[in-house]
Amino acid sequence: QVLAIWLRVEAVEPCPLEVLAMGSAMRCWAGICGDGGASRRAAAAARASASMSTVAKPVLRLDEPYESPGASASFQELVDSFGLVPAPPGLAEPRALVTSNFQKNSSRLLVVLPSSDASWAIWDDSLGQPHACVAPLFRWAAAGNFAVALFSASALQAAPAETWDSVLKGSPARFVAVAAAGGALKLLQDALTPVHPLLYGRLRCVCSPWTCNGTSDLKAPSGEDGEELFKHLQGTLVQLPASWADLEPYGMHQCLFQLVAASEERFQKGEMLKFSGFQNLKENDVPGLRRMPMDTRIKRMDRDRDNDELARLLRKHEREAGAAGPAAAAPVDEEEPGVD
Repeated sequence: QVLAIWLRVEAVEPCPLEVLAMGSAMRCWAGICGDGGASRRAAAAARASASMSTVAKPVLRLDEPYESPGASASFQELVDSFGLVPAPPGLAEPRALVTSNFQKNSSRLLVVLPSSDASWAIWDDSLGQPHACVAPLFRWAAAGNFAVALFSASALQAAPAETWDSVLKGSPARFVAVAAAGGALKLLQDALTPVHPLLYGRLRCVCSPWTCNGTSDLKAPSGEDGEELFKHLQGTLVQLPASWADLEPYGMHQCLFQLVAASEERFQKGEMLKFSGFQNLKENDVPGLRRMPMDTRIKRMDRDRDNDELARLLRKHEREAGAAGPAAAAPVDEEEPGVD
């Protein structure tokens, strides 16, 4: 029986990200999509992800359908199948369903934003059955050690910011990925607009279905805070390849989690470079190695914190990671930050 289960899992063809990348490139060369730059970026991202991302696969019983419980599953069936918990606790109408490790998993969190008016068992109703079912997302997330938060479509529509904050404040995860259904990007933007940048900074990856220009799904920014959020969402947006929805459900979900894994790997590499750069600091404390004298601390209290040694180092690595904004375009000393 174990061998049979293994054969069932391994018999599924691996995620054809290279094929999807080639499809995007062909559309770009033919001018079909109308935005060659966006197609080239999507093709490059898919090729890079295919070469570096591996994900753990869920294991199913031979007698268990892949999408079970299906699109017609009730709220209680979904809760019983995956051990979900209503969030936040104490409400008559839950705003989200979260996995049992939601408050304990400090590594990864997958946030599922469904289509408008979708039932609890549906993620993206534009994909059709059985692709639209939300159950496989829970299986892939469990295999990859993700906590999951599935939002209620009606609660998110009624009060995006309040719903988002009341649920996400219960998670300690430092890497948050969002699987947004078609049209859900605007709701995500509305939910994050009143949130302080430090709180949405842990949002590292936003996966959204393909459009010729993904930023067209985002509203034009208003004010300084709106501009900062807009740039952050632009930097974290990962558009799913155009041929993604044509795959079989298993391959489709595998591609989704491979793209999330690629984003997490880039984030981890950026963090490693950032902290390794701290060893060369000359004007600041180096944790575990050196602390500046009190007199030096007092003299540096009135320094320009937007352009001091630490700020230049952080901008350098943000620019290398491709997530820096226009403010980071100033030249930086690449050898030893802070040394004139």
